[in-house]
Amino acid sequence: MSRPAHFTTADAVSFSDVQGPTEVDRIVASRWEGNVLSFTTQNPKDASDKTIYRLTPKDKDDVQLRIEGVPLPPLTFVRPQGDATVSQDWHSGQRYSPDDDAPSNPAMKKIFDEDQRVRLSYPNIDWPSVNKSDAIRRTETMKLLTDGALHSGEDFTWAAHIFQHGSGPDDFLLAHTLAIVAVRKGYSDATWIASATLDRYLQSIKQPQIYGTQFITPDGKPTAQDPYNRVLIPDALRRQLEVPDLAAQQTQRQQYDTQRHIGSKDEKP
Repeated sequence: MSRPAHFTTADAVSFSDVQGPTEVDRIVASRWEGNVLSFTTQNPKDASDKTIYRLTPKDKDDVQLRIEGVPLPPLTFVRPQGDATVSQDWHSGQRYSPDDDAPSNPAMKKIFDEDQRVRLSYPNIDWPSVNKSDAIRRTETMKLLTDGALHSGEDFTWAAHIFQHGSGPDDFLLAHTLAIVAVRKGYSDATWIASATLDRYLQSIKQPQIYGTQFITPDGKPTAQDPYNRVLIPDALRRQLEVPDLAAQQTQRQQYDTQRHIGSKDEKP
């Protein structure tokens, strides 16, 4: 049985601290237990170091592998096309998962594109109509999520935007979680939406936002951001999260007021 010399996993889905070279553990015992193949491997460097694996077929090309004595869910293995070898080009500081090469879901992209399209006419948006269609898009996105149809960082970023346009704290908190998953998958474009979802959640529970991503446009009044805790997060940290600094946010407010044809006083951020 071939494997990297070292790796760690906490969930049997993602792997980190992968280090070579490839090592081969010899199978020293095996037996069938119903439809489960149980086999024991032995560490070539230590004959007393043995591991028992249980292999269960799922279909003709997939199997699930459990490691006896290890409290982790089963690993899924897929039959390779052609010869299979253990890679040597691992980066020990990177986390890997089977979804790394998964393509983005076109159904999720279509939902996201429609979410953005209905907002192109800002500030002249038919909000009752948009709110109704937003609810439908959240239902469609949740089905993709529960069906396990979202895989890439893009998928989870698009889904975060859908729930960012939700109707209450639970939607916004789910949006934040989806954005964190996207960041976890190495999709750096999700850093802004990860910040914005937290700001919107905080405001929805009557707490000040902390990054300054949320702008409020009350009828006939200047654009505002309050309640807003401007001192908790320094501008240097905002820049790391691709959030405009306080001065740029003031400019944004002025630009929004110009679009809305509202005169506003300059205000210090």
